[in-house]
Amino acid sequence: MTPISRRRLCRDAVALSVATPALLAATGPAASANHPTVPAIARGFASIGEADRPKIRYWWPCGEISAEAVEAEIRQIAGRGFAAAEIQCIFTADPGRYGWGSATLTQRLEQVVAAGRRHGLRIDLTVGPAWPLVVPGLGPDSRRAAQELAYGRAAVAGGSTYSGPVPAAPEPHPGVTRQTLVAVQAFRRTGSAGAKPVVLERGSRVDLTGAVRDGLLSWTAPAGGQWLVLAFWQRGTGQAAVTGQTVSAQPAHVPDHFASAGIRAATDHWDRHVLTPRLRRLLRDSGGDLFEDSLELDSALHWTWDLPERFEKLRGYSLRPHLPVLFIDGIHRQYTSVTLDATPDFEFTDGGGARVREDYCQTLTDLYISDHVEPLKNWAHSLGLRLRAQPYGTTIDTPTVATALDVNETESLGVNAGYDDDPSRWISSGSVHLSGQKIFSLEGCATLNEAYGQTWPDMLKHFNTAFAHGVNQIVYHGFATGAGMGVTGWPGFSPFTMESGNGFSEAWGPRQPTWADTGKITDWTARMQWALRQGRPSVDLAVYRQSYGHDVRVPEGAAGFTYDFTGPAQLEGTRVGGGRLAPNGPAYRALILDRQPTLPVSTARLLLSHARAGLPVVIVGNLPTRTPGAHRAAHQTALLTRLLDQLLDQPSVRRVAGRRDLAGALKALGVRPSADVGAAPGLLTVRRTLPQGELYYVYNPTSAPVTAEIRVEGTGRPYELDAWSGKVTPLGLYRAGRSHITLPVHLAPGGSTVIALDGRHARHATATTGGTVTVSENGRLRLRASTAGSHTVTLDDGRERHVVVPPPGKEQRLDSWHLTVEDWHRGPDGEREITLHELDLDVLRPWSDLPGLHDASGIGTYTTTVRLGRLDGARLELGRVTDTCEVTVNGRRLPPPDQISHRLDLAGCLREGTNTITVRVATPLRNRLRVTDGFPGQADMPRQEYGLIGPVSLVPYRETPVLD
Repeated sequence: MTPISRRRLCRDAVALSVATPALLAATGPAASANHPTVPAIARGFASIGEADRPKIRYWWPCGEISAEAVEAEIRQIAGRGFAAAEIQCIFTADPGRYGWGSATLTQRLEQVVAAGRRHGLRIDLTVGPAWPLVVPGLGPDSRRAAQELAYGRAAVAGGSTYSGPVPAAPEPHPGVTRQTLVAVQAFRRTGSAGAKPVVLERGSRVDLTGAVRDGLLSWTAPAGGQWLVLAFWQRGTGQAAVTGQTVSAQPAHVPDHFASAGIRAATDHWDRHVLTPRLRRLLRDSGGDLFEDSLELDSALHWTWDLPERFEKLRGYSLRPHLPVLFIDGIHRQYTSVTLDATPDFEFTDGGGARVREDYCQTLTDLYISDHVEPLKNWAHSLGLRLRAQPYGTTIDTPTVATALDVNETESLGVNAGYDDDPSRWISSGSVHLSGQKIFSLEGCATLNEAYGQTWPDMLKHFNTAFAHGVNQIVYHGFATGAGMGVTGWPGFSPFTMESGNGFSEAWGPRQPTWADTGKITDWTARMQWALRQGRPSVDLAVYRQSYGHDVRVPEGAAGFTYDFTGPAQLEGTRVGGGRLAPNGPAYRALILDRQPTLPVSTARLLLSHARAGLPVVIVGNLPTRTPGAHRAAHQTALLTRLLDQLLDQPSVRRVAGRRDLAGALKALGVRPSADVGAAPGLLTVRRTLPQGELYYVYNPTSAPVTAEIRVEGTGRPYELDAWSGKVTPLGLYRAGRSHITLPVHLAPGGSTVIALDGRHARHATATTGGTVTVSENGRLRLRASTAGSHTVTLDDGRERHVVVPPPGKEQRLDSWHLTVEDWHRGPDGEREITLHELDLDVLRPWSDLPGLHDASGIGTYTTTVRLGRLDGARLELGRVTDTCEVTVNGRRLPPPDQISHRLDLAGCLREGTNTITVRVATPLRNRLRVTDGFPGQADMPRQEYGLIGPVSLVPYRETPVLD
């Protein structure tokens, strides 16, 4: 080979002397992305700015963290490509000295914001220590503490007298000493007193509240039947943070989330005990988020001091006569699985309890927004911060709350390593898109019992799933400071491994062998987030959903269509143009009403107006039978019935019996998905529409590789955007219609890609009898093939070209490697120690099957040589790898390989003769911690399979010009 040809083969290689994420983003791939053939819509893809990078949660044992650790760890986090660190003061061994509101913690907060400014890292702060929000010094009996309503009852036979203390409610939470009697009522019951629901005659109600004297009641029931005396008591919930009273010098309790006094208690504490003039200045200069975690309130029944009065003002009728039917046992417990569909404690003979419960839930939602979210947001803005929150909980309309936030966040949370896509996590996508919010955030990805065992491909699976449902910001979970709570040495403090050494994942950081590769992951995340923030969302279907919980019905009969969930509040004020709902936003092509039992009259009027304007509407199953809520229910339902009759008369409306008929109805209405993945029905897509083109995100959530054609709306040449390397590659093989492009996709299980369409015509191939067609840097078409032979390439103008591909050489299986392992373990001094192992392998096997490595975790370096003849390039397929990997060829470190498919194109890096290939693999820590003292929860887990497991293949190819 001549020196010129050798330089040609190596021209695309990236040699990096420093492995910082900034250089990985700016060196090499950026040059490729700025090539003249790259469309304008992809020019910002390679070199991602700070605003598009992910965030990470940063756990502190409150003020126990040292100033030196703050500086060092902020430098480490920034050096791995994160945009922000979210400080979480989770607990401390000395709450008086280091807890929330202490001078030491405030000093550390000042230091961390200043360090973030120095290192280009924004600092996000949580609204309080741990979660849910608690306020130090707020006692459980305070009027500003969270409130609940509980009841006691006594049975009275008709004609007999009840005389004695007012029936008591069950014992309150420890520490709660005061209770206020809200009401005492008697109802005649029907049926059994034991089975739920206990059925009450609404019209029999007797208000006995005024008859109570000094806590005693004397009342004679009317003759006939059986009666219940019900006493309703208001009291504090006594709820503390999930970590108990380990967060502050004074006991801390949850404030009232449904009254402005509650959030004022929290902000007053900030103003008096946390914020200093310096910290205020630093926050305003730095910016960032104020974050509130998920709404994990715990009560018998959520309540607030003036709820009956606020309810009557908002809903138009008194709540007091309906108090019994509000109760569903367990629905307001912190980690409940109970929903509004569960059997209530009581019901009226007319079955009207469900309507009252809907009004109650809507009132809670309204009060949470007006008395908690809005004042907290305004206070955050006064500090130069945005309010980001996870506003979900039972009996709350989450999407409606989401609209009131600056940034809405969901989370990927699982109780086992293999948990799947949970549609309830994405119920706010329509709220985000219709409100014009730019960011939909995800806390990802905590998994129970995966501490120190979570792999990056598992994380990427959840990131990709979230991206496929509209998320475009990831907050990694998380980074733990190195020492605290008496824990020193390696691997260090971690909040979820304090008891048994296992718990929720993950404690990322320099304790982990994969930390050196985290910059590759954050670069990939940043590029994906960049792509998913461009232009505006373009979504196929709006799926109507009105619910006060997590229940959700996905449009299973519309495979291949993208969709958002939308409810009455999100649809209010929308318009139809050109047959699209919200044409300047997500531009939905149709609205689906899937077995929704209720529909407000105002929403029915809006749907009728939209249908008359040409919006396709498909009603699946039964029509809604009533309006939600109890106010003027009969009148409202009569209006609804008439409106639905008119809706069904519209030519753009179809009604089908079940979900299996949905696709046919959409087709009959002329509604097609913007991305037709019929050839690979498991694929998920996202479309972003830009003034000068289209971006499509494509994800394969299945367990099988996908090689298929997809049809996407748009025009011009397609480009593939590789989020791992930042490289933008024009495709040479596709078919163009008047308004769509058909192109091939090749995705590994769990793999994803981004396709850009630039709207400009370019010469391309439409078919080939072998190989694939690439585009050279000068725009020429070339046929790439891994086998020799003659192939016919059909061009877009109908011409055919016969191309002869010379022999590229045989595919080679690479089984023999020299392996050097850096075995990480705890040394005699308690710190990390590394022991080296050297092995020669004739066949690749996991470390757990290799002598001396059964329990090893760390970094393995695999080296082999291969002799090659003349070729233009080769594809390296690594097979199974656990966990992260990096490839070096002939001394040149390559751009990051895809950490899911583990495939890499070696064009520009190989030469005739002998080539040296090195694969560096970093592992999780589980196998080592299984045999490390202090980690019994890890010892109970099976060994993981680490290393380069393969099989590894090198597939040479040749490229031949298609046109002279």
